[in-house]
Amino acid sequence: MMRYLLTLLLAIYIPFASSNTETDIQKSMTDFYSFYLHEYDKTPSGDIIKMDKMHQWVSKKLLARMAAIYEMPEQELLEADYFIYAQDYDPAWIPRMKVSPAYRDGDSMKLDVWLGIQGNKLKHLQVWTHKEDGEWKIWRVIDAGNHIEQKLY
Repeated sequence: MMRYLLTLLLAIYIPFASSNTETDIQKSMTDFYSFYLHEYDKTPSGDIIKMDKMHQWVSKKLLARMAAIYEMPEQELLEADYFIYAQDYDPAWIPRMKVSPAYRDGDSMKLDVWLGIQGNKLKHLQVWTHKEDGEWKIWRVIDAGNHIEQKLY
């Protein structure tokens, strides 16, 4: 009897436990994009990636790779900002931003981000995170709407 009760409790608990991870990542990436878009308006991308706060959301390897690229003379490897896949930005994008709950993709958790851009359109990004130092951190971003990827990982 006790075994059945334990099985029942686990069956009830497990779906809620996994949804916490999915929504925790969703909240974390919403916080990241809110921070990043506010900062992007006033700080060059090469300086944003040097901010300590970026380590909260972005993998060490990706930040190191981006820092190396920004240090290159006349670097033109990044045709657009890596995290938003755009060269221009309008603060009006922030209130129209949407972030999906994360879902498993191999060893990563992947989620969709939509930024409200000009012409009442949405820019669709896909963001991959993996566990680093106990936190889910970005290691890959693609422009899913235009099927473009700047491979930095």
